[in-house]
Parts: sequence; C-alpha cells; structure tokens
Amino acid sequence: MNIGENIRKHRLEKDKKQQEIYEAIGVNQSTYAKIENNKYKMDIETLKNIANVLEVDITKLLGEDKIEINHTNNDQSQGGSGVIVTNAYSEKLISSLENQIELLKEQNQFYKETNTTLKEDNQTLKTQLHKYVKS
Repeated sequence: MNIGENIRKHRLEKDKKQQEIYEAIGVNQSTYAKIENNKYKMDIETLKNIANVLEVDITKLLGEDKIEINHTNNDQSQGGSGVIVTNAYSEKLISSLENQIELLKEQNQFYKETNTTLKEDNQTLKTQLHKYVKS
C-alpha cells in the first residue's frame, strides 16, 4: 500500500469523511483527493497533521512507501542529493542524515575560514588605501 491508500484506509476505519480531514489540515478538497490518490507530494508537516487528525502513528501512514528527502540551501539551490529510503530502513535514513549533517558542518567551517580570510584581505586593502591616500 502507498501513503495515499494508507491514509484512505485509516480514514475509513475511523469513519471520517474527507471533508473532516482536509478542513482540519488546511487544504482544499482537490488537494486532499490528490493526497489519497497518491498524486500529490506533501511535506512532512501535512503528513503529521493527517496522522494527528486520524489519531494514528505517522509510521502507520508511511507503510512501505519510498520517501524522498531533499536538502535545500538558503539560496534555494539543491544541496547534496535526495535520499530515497523505505520506511523499513530507518537506520539507513538516520545514517544518511547524519552524513548530511557532517557535510553541512564541513561546509560551514569552510565558509567561516573563507570569511576570516576575506576580513583579513579587506583590512590589508584598507591599510594600503590609507597609506596611498596619505602619500
């Protein structure tokens, strides 16, 4: 079963109407129908909200579907590669996320060092300019 089918199954088991769910999570009917038909890529917050409304653990909705996680940098460019895992392989997901954290720490250190170098270069240029203006 995919995520959409799992959502529908749990909604029907709880005897809830689609309208109850989509109003509670703040989407329109069309979007919610796409969610249940697995034609909409929702974010994790939407999935959490659905799980809360259905009063089920989020893992019940995930089933054995593949989950795609992408890291987006502040400048909106994609950083690293997407991670595709199945719910059964949460240890691999954790390991992958830990690796991504390490990569981001390395990038952060590089940017700190670059910033320090640029500050030093800037100070050198200011000193040279000041000497030039005085002469």
